[in-house]
Amino acid sequence: MKKRALFIAVQSFAIIAIAAVIAFGPVLGSRQGVMADTTTTESTPTVSVNGTGKVTVKPTIARVNFGVFTHNDTANGAQTANDAIMAKITAALKAAGIKEEDIQTTGYSLQPRWVWDKTNEKNIQDGYDMNHNMSVTVHVIKDAGKIVSLVADNGANTVDGITFEVDDVTLEQSKLAALDLAMVSARKRADVVAKAAGKTIVSVQTVVVSENSYTPYPMYRTDMAIAKESAAAPVEAGSLDVLISVSVVYNF
Repeated sequence: MKKRALFIAVQSFAIIAIAAVIAFGPVLGSRQGVMADTTTTESTPTVSVNGTGKVTVKPTIARVNFGVFTHNDTANGAQTANDAIMAKITAALKAAGIKEEDIQTTGYSLQPRWVWDKTNEKNIQDGYDMNHNMSVTVHVIKDAGKIVSLVADNGANTVDGITFEVDDVTLEQSKLAALDLAMVSARKRADVVAKAAGKTIVSVQTVVVSENSYTPYPMYRTDMAIAKESAAAPVEAGSLDVLISVSVVYNF
């Protein structure tokens, strides 16, 4: 009987122990999960700087912008007169060596002219105005003035100006050179910051490039009607600045 009672007691203790493990098991697992979540990773220190690169280039092409204005009592009359003058100018340009692809229409308008009639106190139509504007690309800079004289001598009565630009190949090379200078500028600034912080630049995290495209500007301009038999207009191409800026984030 004593042995049987001892066996029952041992068995009961075992059951209680198993129940305790089952009851406290989730709590133990939960504690282990909380300990894992408290682990943090130290972030890599960074420095953000800007850099700018500038390359000055000589213009390689000129664009002469001119127009022909005509007025007539009828729309057909204004247009016919204008077209005849433009045909003469175009022929003269081609004879001077300008290629057809370098002659481009930039504006073409035909509209009625309205004037105020004081007697009847209202606007009345007074014929038609015709405007035809063109742009001529000149690949030899020194010839730009001659082209202005040529179009004037053949009937152009307005000149909007001469703008100087850079051809695509030269512009791309200039942008790459400016970008290289911008990156060098940014790295120098980052090195100064890193040295002051007692660290060393180890890598580049991000780079953002901004192209500050140059704006072609007029070196010769007149809004007044130009006289025929005019002398070649002296022009100076000057220079253009190609600017590139970068924003770089470096890792210490």
